[in-house]
Amino acid sequence: MKLLGKEIKAVILDMDGTLIDSTSLWQDIDRKFFEKRGMKVPEEYAQHIVHLGLEQAAEYTKKAYGFKESPKEIIEEWHQMSLNIYQNDVELKEGAIALLEYLRTTDVKTAIATANDEALYRPCVERLDIEKYFDFIADVSVVKEGKHSAKIYQYLADKMGALPENTLVVEDMPTCIKTAHDAGFVTVAIYDKNSSKYDNEKRSNSDLFINNLNELIAALK
Repeated sequence: MKLLGKEIKAVILDMDGTLIDSTSLWQDIDRKFFEKRGMKVPEEYAQHIVHLGLEQAAEYTKKAYGFKESPKEIIEEWHQMSLNIYQNDVELKEGAIALLEYLRTTDVKTAIATANDEALYRPCVERLDIEKYFDFIADVSVVKEGKHSAKIYQYLADKMGALPENTLVVEDMPTCIKTAHDAGFVTVAIYDKNSSKYDNEKRSNSDLFINNLNELIAALK
């Protein structure tokens, strides 16, 4: 399989905002979390934490704003606010199943790389019945670093026996796209309405910008 003349032997897909339509959920959670503390969501807060695992995000949130709750208590609050929605409401993004079905007809390996917590993404993956499409699913806790580091992508590429230059990474957030691109991965940036103000940055740090996953199928054929 080729993309822009490059041989693709493995594909790594982000989950939130790429495979599933969940970024607005997290915006609502952030708003309610800060409103409970008499604050508006700080500007660029989402960009500061989006590439982090929940533990690192909770540590950042406590330290940056001096909240009395421990990181563990902050994570539990986030879990309580989001678990029901992940279990019951979050849906796949346009073209997701079509892309996964197409990839299954090829000889490429596939993986999910997420900064989300397994307690949230696992029920969602099971409800949407997409685990069968993937050789590996991993979150950033396995490498102890968020997506500001390329370790999660390198970890999965190694698992799939592929070099970065033969591994396609699909992401929606600019920090993550730049991380993968700078590490030598073939990168596709996907549009998400909740990060649309970063589209120019996403275009400049990726090999290809797409509006939906159907466009990626067309580019791969």
